[in-house]
Amino acid sequence: MRQVPEEYIVKMEQDILDAEGIFVHTPTAFAKDNLFYIRLEALYTCGPRYEVRRSGLESFLLFFIREGELLFEYQGRSFIARKKDIVFLDCMRPHRYQALKNTSFYWFHFDGSASRAYFNHFFENRGIHFRNIRGMEEQFVLIHDMMRSGCPDEGVMSVHLHQIMALLFSSVGNNGTPSDIVARARVFMDAHYMEKLTAEQIAEASRVSSSHLFRVFRKETGLTPYGYLMNVRMEHAMQMLLNTSYTVEEIAEHCSFCSSANFIRAFRQNTGVTPYKYRKLISGITSAVP
Repeated sequence: MRQVPEEYIVKMEQDILDAEGIFVHTPTAFAKDNLFYIRLEALYTCGPRYEVRRSGLESFLLFFIREGELLFEYQGRSFIARKKDIVFLDCMRPHRYQALKNTSFYWFHFDGSASRAYFNHFFENRGIHFRNIRGMEEQFVLIHDMMRSGCPDEGVMSVHLHQIMALLFSSVGNNGTPSDIVARARVFMDAHYMEKLTAEQIAEASRVSSSHLFRVFRKETGLTPYGYLMNVRMEHAMQMLLNTSYTVEEIAEHCSFCSSANFIRAFRQNTGVTPYKYRKLISGITSAVP
């Protein structure tokens, strides 16, 4: 771990008024294969001539704005990040960011673990600009302190990065609060999961068209209405396997699976085992099971 000398920073980027960093970390092979890891991190205060343009860098980049404003251009659109905003970039894609006035912000380049999967999920379902997420600033401060210490624990660092991903994930869809449309759809499916519901029935209960419900529901939850309904049915089926003596056939009928064969197939895809084996394994019966 080392800090990049100030003269290098000045040559690379203009109008940096103050900088704690750049702190550099070389991840171990284990971290690269199994953990989230940070390569570069800093706390900057920049003036309005500060600007970065890049593409083709194999890294992800996260910002937390403390004060001021940063203008971002990414994938053909532009937006302004302000105090307490978070921005998540894939640096392989062309992007630009610029301070609009004196601006203070944490940033770090990172990779590893499920970084790509998280970015793709956010980009497709929520975007890359997040606002006012509770507990986020504390995570950036902790990471900054670890990097500044010169000997960060890679396991602890990965935990903090995972916590950031979890906070962002929970914010997908109106900062974690479902819209009235999605809330009505959930209530209806939760109450009628045992019936053979159609997309039109769910949409009618949500007071929108089925196509509009599909778009809104997927954007806010990452699931289609049918995917959510199947999850509800599966959760009730698991509860019945664990807490009742109903047969698999009876559970399949109660939870409105088309047939016991369809239920068994869906259950195996979800858990990796059949309903029969799941019931016996969870109950502690280790004798041969189908």
